[in-house]
Amino acid sequence: MPDTHEPGGEGEFVILPDCDGVRAPTAPGTEVLATHPSGRPLVVGVLHGDRLLVSRTPTGTVAVLGFCPVDRHLLESRLAGTRTPADMQRAASGLPGSHHVVVSAGGTVRAWGTLAHTRRLFYDARALASNRADTLAVGATALDETALALRLLLPGVPHPLSETTVWQGVRSLPGDHFLELTPDGRARTGRRWSPPRPESTRAQTAVLLREALSTAVHARVETGAVVSCDLSGGLDSTPVAYLAWQRATRLVALTLTGLTSEDDDTGAAVRAAGHMPGADHRLIGAGGLPHALEGLFDGRPRHDEPFQGLQSARFLELARLARSAGSRLHLTGHGGDEVLTAPPSYVHTLIRQHPLSALNHLYGQRGLRRWSVRQTWRMVSDRRPYGAWLAHSARHLRSPMPGQWRVPPPLWHQSLRLPPWITAQAAQAVADALTDAARRARPLAETRTQHLALENIRTSGRIARLVNQLTAEAGVQTATPYLDDRVVEICLATRPEERSSPWEFKPLLREALEPAVPRGMLQRSTKNDMAEDVHTALRGQRHRLAALCDDSLLAGMGLIDAGELRQACLAPQRPGPLPAALILTLNCESWLRGRLSPTSRIAAGGTVPGGPGP
Repeated sequence: MPDTHEPGGEGEFVILPDCDGVRAPTAPGTEVLATHPSGRPLVVGVLHGDRLLVSRTPTGTVAVLGFCPVDRHLLESRLAGTRTPADMQRAASGLPGSHHVVVSAGGTVRAWGTLAHTRRLFYDARALASNRADTLAVGATALDETALALRLLLPGVPHPLSETTVWQGVRSLPGDHFLELTPDGRARTGRRWSPPRPESTRAQTAVLLREALSTAVHARVETGAVVSCDLSGGLDSTPVAYLAWQRATRLVALTLTGLTSEDDDTGAAVRAAGHMPGADHRLIGAGGLPHALEGLFDGRPRHDEPFQGLQSARFLELARLARSAGSRLHLTGHGGDEVLTAPPSYVHTLIRQHPLSALNHLYGQRGLRRWSVRQTWRMVSDRRPYGAWLAHSARHLRSPMPGQWRVPPPLWHQSLRLPPWITAQAAQAVADALTDAARRARPLAETRTQHLALENIRTSGRIARLVNQLTAEAGVQTATPYLDDRVVEICLATRPEERSSPWEFKPLLREALEPAVPRGMLQRSTKNDMAEDVHTALRGQRHRLAALCDDSLLAGMGLIDAGELRQACLAPQRPGPLPAALILTLNCESWLRGRLSPTSRIAAGGTVPGGPGP
């Protein structure tokens, strides 16, 4: 099968085991994308903007779906001599880019996505797998109430419960695992990757990061293509824009202006554009775009799970602007914060390894983040294993939320809290789920820093994936080069105290790109706080937001008190965590309304457990 690259955004596909009698849910335009050595369908679906690379050996088939700057000859050379699914998995692992890999040999299938969850896999009891959870949920699959309640947690659902889906019977594959499907209808998972030890110096990894990030951007830009990008003026999006400008026939750089009263992004973006002659730099005033919360009122079911973060209709509007300018690929700096900086908990590990150096960092981080002496001591002295921290969190979910100015330092994660409008029944379900998970939970890495870094990277990747599902509607694929596997691995291999510093802003990126990017582009040491934009939208749309509480589906399920939520929507929004909790809850409400509407492709074949009838 030849390589293909069709216009559009995210595709949809299903992976089938090598046996007869298996039927896959399909979307319009579905075709067989790859076959088993037996001739049976292996991958069926429609790709849209993704690429497809299929390689066959005498013993098996390998399909790579997504972005992978490797040709068939190189892939075949890596696969030479492989015989088993495990052999083929090892040969196909570590390919650059952002993609799914599917291997079939000897009747067994192995498949996986990306470390950052920008490409996810889901599977069910029928031994079917898909890149979308809702594809497997077509039919009578009911919603999982507890999973929905977990999505009201602030700042987010912790590992391992972050791998649950909102659909009963549909499970998510962790990014560091592979999925194996056998001909007798079984599905099992196994570990395929472990985080590197963070032992490399900044100087050692800077060269590798420069090469990996340049490849991640340059290889995505096809010859003769028009490409669009974010150009916020920040230190993440600006180098990506410059690298794209080096390769693109025409670069359309989009800058949002006027989002805050103290907007210093626009000036930085204009200065950066001056280093890219010929770039089509467009300044887009916030007044000409949908407000920050408009996406909450659009009931179309684009996503296969509730959005985590600000579900802004601006993503779609910017994609439409990019498409009207001729772009089918939009590059962003999303994920840069998560991969380029270590969580501040790195001082917990550092003080045990290099006490003198750690004291200097601890002093700086405490001053920068306004930790109290008590908070600082609690962080550095805490020795609880991850399971014990989860169990402790389960007992304090309804404690007061931290204030704005002295957010406590993370232990294994930020403090977990539930909003005041959650019902006692739902809060108990969340606490029980956390307590149960604590009995078997293992951290994602050996140290707290690496664990939380991976949690943050996965959260960022899941958001990027949902943004791409949104922009796909405009025929534009949104790419996040910072979240490619190779970039993630290089950053995680760098010593945390050399990735982060209280005295330098993203020092790893600066050192990596200094030889490749004009010096003026790397001078920025600030970034705009978008809280003002969000608070303006909350204030201006409070009556529309309150109307979402009428006939609330979350309330009908017994998960929230609609009156409490309405009061929160109408009340003045003070700085702090409550606006974020409000947005998370309204995201779930909006998503449910889209999914359970009569026009939805999945309109719940039966009664939602504990909720209203169909």
